[in-house]
Amino acid sequence: MTVTLRATRIADIFRLQEIERAAAELFRGSELIDIDAMAVIPMGDHLASVEAGISIVAEIDGRIGGFIMGEMHGDVAYLRELDVDPAYQRRGIGAQLVTAYVTAAKGEGAAAIYLSTFRAPPWNAPFYSRMGFIDVDRADYLPWMTAMEAAQASFLDLATRVFMRKA
Repeated sequence: MTVTLRATRIADIFRLQEIERAAAELFRGSELIDIDAMAVIPMGDHLASVEAGISIVAEIDGRIGGFIMGEMHGDVAYLRELDVDPAYQRRGIGAQLVTAYVTAAKGEGAAAIYLSTFRAPPWNAPFYSRMGFIDVDRADYLPWMTAMEAAQASFLDLATRVFMRKA
């Protein structure tokens, strides 16, 4: 298996949405996400991440098998989504993508990288902890984090969520 990381191209976005849907199936039956009602990241948000230079794909033997993307909030980056096609999971591809994202975000001027994820599933907060991310205390939330949490409160149990930060 040959893994190549590269910047996302606009033509890749439909494949990224396919991967997002497939990877979300891990949550089916978990009560954390209503998979059938879930919407994938909109095209415009993917385009903004590509233009910001913080969207990366993993090609596995020539086919896109995973991606990571985010957005800039002033001088910090928000890692919005990391997904690996279930056919390629548990092979270190997610960790490679996170490392590449951190490098790209810092290259774009990010002083820190933040993310929001579920606390419990081993492929969520425990995975990011192993990658060097630490929990953000609610008192240290940035304004956009508070706004994001308020928007998510209508469809997610916030007690299951955590913001994390990597300096």
